[in-house]
Amino acid sequence: MISPTGDNMFPLMEDLLTRTSKRQQALASNVANLDTPGYHSKDFTFDEQLASITMSATSGAHITPLENTASARMYEVGSPEKPNGNNVDLEREMTEITKNGLQYITLVQYLNQKIKTLRSAISGGGQG
Repeated sequence: MISPTGDNMFPLMEDLLTRTSKRQQALASNVANLDTPGYHSKDFTFDEQLASITMSATSGAHITPLENTASARMYEVGSPEKPNGNNVDLEREMTEITKNGLQYITLVQYLNQKIKTLRSAISGGGQG
């Protein structure tokens, strides 16, 4: 993605939105397979990438890009198995879907505010 401001914020936000979207799909698949015999819950983790976000030394407003954006990994959730071999825990899945949805909404709201600020700057901040 082209960054109109010259910083890394837009590519970073695009990557995080993609990741939360992929995670939402995996969590929804788990719920859809709630009663499928032998199905094991799957989830994505990218905590390592989120932890790698640090502030640069040049400005407190700059965020460094993720080192390896393709390293989100899918893993099987370690919930106890039911007699049919399925380990989907509906309560866990719904909690994670809610948390993931809130993260997505927060990212979208942040991007909307950033775009609004850019539009204001481009139009002269209302002093035109």
